Amino acid sequence: MTYFREVSDLLYQSQNPNRNSSYDYARVKNLFRRAKIRDDFFQSATVFTKYKIIGEERPEQVAEKTYGSPTYDWLVLISNNILNVRTEWPLSDSEFTDYLERKYTEAELASPHHYETTPLSDSRGRLIVPAGKIVDSNFSVTYYDERTNLTITETPVKLVSIYEYEIAQNDKKRNIYLLRPRFLQAALDDLRTIMSYGFSSQYINDNTKK
Repeated sequence: MTYFREVSDLLYQSQNPNRNSSYDYARVKNLFRRAKIRDDFFQSATVFTKYKIIGEERPEQVAEKTYGSPTYDWLVLISNNILNVRTEWPLSDSEFTDYLERKYTEAELASPHHYETTPLSDSRGRLIVPAGKIVDSNFSVTYYDERTNLTITETPVKLVSIYEYEIAQNDKKRNIYLLRPRFLQAALDDLRTIMSYGFSSQYINDNTKK
């Protein structure tokens, strides 16, 4: 189902200077009406499934693999509240390289973006410092190890370069959620309900108002 085929229409007074009269109207899509997934769907863990975008997959390819048609790409996007595919979908390898070259010099890519912790456990295997916490470069931890009867100071810190940070940010976008196929028809019914007009002074039919 092509998304814009379902978007309701507006009969908008024509701005063409060559129009025949003030009663000339142009038919346009009402882009102020936008599809959404029911709130109760997001409150159920069984409605969505996790999906990892592979390689250079695009929304229409994910839609075809999941729902059997690339025209359900809009459902992939709204399931993840993605409004701008250019910035919110993972970049392909070539796009990512172009992005880095436009934004940074080689020296900047190698420079620190931040420092973060590496996992640290005592001799009994008990976690003291989890991985991935952003800290200062001089961060250290002092703890008493019961098995060795020693007081130990360690610096579980690693540098994360701008290049590594950008890779991680792009990879994060690969983890998305998809509406399970058995809920597809419910989503389509909701879309058509959202797009339908109620009666008003501008009402022409369920799909059109002036």
